[in-house]
Amino acid sequence: MSTTGYGYQALAPEQRDRFARLAAETDRRRTVLDRYVERERGFAFPVRSGEILRITCCDGPQVCDFNAFAADDPSEHFWSGRTRTLQGAHLSVGDRLWSTEPKMRPMFTIIADTVPHGALPFNAASHDLVYARCSASAWRLRFDRDMPNCNDNLTAALAAIGFPASHVHDAFNIFMTTGVDDRQRLFHLEPEARQGDYMELHAEMDTVVAVSCCPGGCSGPENKGLQVTVFAPLDAE
Repeated sequence: MSTTGYGYQALAPEQRDRFARLAAETDRRRTVLDRYVERERGFAFPVRSGEILRITCCDGPQVCDFNAFAADDPSEHFWSGRTRTLQGAHLSVGDRLWSTEPKMRPMFTIIADTVPHGALPFNAASHDLVYARCSASAWRLRFDRDMPNCNDNLTAALAAIGFPASHVHDAFNIFMTTGVDDRQRLFHLEPEARQGDYMELHAEMDTVVAVSCCPGGCSGPENKGLQVTVFAPLDAE
């Protein structure tokens, strides 16, 4: 018998139309932040309600580990587990990123995704919600040595704006291509994304975002940087 996750009310037609319009009207946009994040580094920044966040593989394929917090109460943050249950193991246009209890509300809606989604082994797909962020502890367990990692990148990025290390949480792994094999083992492939591909997320609330250019080897043979761009709201929210 086939079953599905909890499910939730999908975007209404008028919502889908509005987000499609926001994604299409790039000529009307005003940039409020445009930052290059160097390879194997992180960056934290505000994204306010109604703004559009674009994350671009400007140098070629590169996985982005993504954390997000409510700007007025960082104890409310992105919840990968609930998002995975409600939306699926891999996200794309029309999917939402949900926050933790007790509010459990949409933080972002994905409005654009230029990655070409092809047929891959074991139904692997891009934009992963399965893998945990890489960390020094994980590398010591696996390789018995310290290596650059997303946990440290996110910790440093958040420390720069006064957030403690304990705020780092499980990430949305944008551009990461993953799957589960016939032995129920996780695997990752090189990203489907290519230079110039991007994802856009519409902020549903005032947030603080932290990103890491993942140094963990899931981006292909060479780690690269990412471009982070925030656009002002296009219409009244």
